[in-house]
Amino acid sequence: MSKSNPVYAFLSHNKYWIVLIVGILIVGVLDENSFYQRVKYDLQIEELKTKIAEYNAQYERDEAQLRELRRNPKAITKIARERYFMKADDEDIFVLSDDLQPVKEEGDETAE
Repeated sequence: MSKSNPVYAFLSHNKYWIVLIVGILIVGVLDENSFYQRVKYDLQIEELKTKIAEYNAQYERDEAQLRELRRNPKAITKIARERYFMKADDEDIFVLSDDLQPVKEEGDETAE
């Protein structure tokens, strides 16, 4: 190549800037360990830490409930009644719900 070639002249004059820009692009965006990936991983780590805190709180609640069940036998009947709608032989259970009832259309024979 001759020195009169404008591309060669540009590259030889700005070679350090070109290498610096290409290096920053590789480190900042293109590489698998890039700054972009690091930010993405940091966000994912924060999300996972939040989930860990939620699971630890749930574990503590369940552990406290388990201690209560072991300590108090009446707690078993309370949970059975509240969660599973179990009842004694001589009682009735009424379940009250705030759910909306489906609207009946006129002429709908299957509604009643």
